[in-house]
Amino acid sequence: MARSLVVAPHRGGGQAQYIDRPVLSKKESSPIAETLDRALTHLQDPLTVDDLAAAAHMSRRTFIRAFRQVTGTTPAAWLRARRLDEVRRRLESTDLPIDQVAAECGFSSPITMRQNFGAAFSTTPSEYRRRFTARSDHRRVPE
Repeated sequence: MARSLVVAPHRGGGQAQYIDRPVLSKKESSPIAETLDRALTHLQDPLTVDDLAAAAHMSRRTFIRAFRQVTGTTPAAWLRARRLDEVRRRLESTDLPIDQVAAECGFSSPITMRQNFGAAFSTTPSEYRRRFTARSDHRRVPE
């Protein structure tokens, strides 16, 4: 609900403001933009820089250079950030076990996901879920 209203530009706990999904300008199609779109729909897959470069029909080196120019970051950092965005979205909107969230968001193991999540957001996935879940107990439908 807070996302649909005006919210403060800072979240408690040192967390970044919520961004649903970063979007590139659709002014013109480019191999990088198409590859980003494809990666966003396949976050659960084990995507490598070589996979992304091949999808863009570029050499690895050219792809990394073009990717950095478009996004301002490396492919690996961008992919990790998008996977963590998806982890947050699922923690806020589902009751799936942490292990399942990790697998569905493309992390090789729950431990890897927890380490990356903690480094990025200075909290654990479980604590994040408790603090930022989109559902509240009084709105849940009785079973």
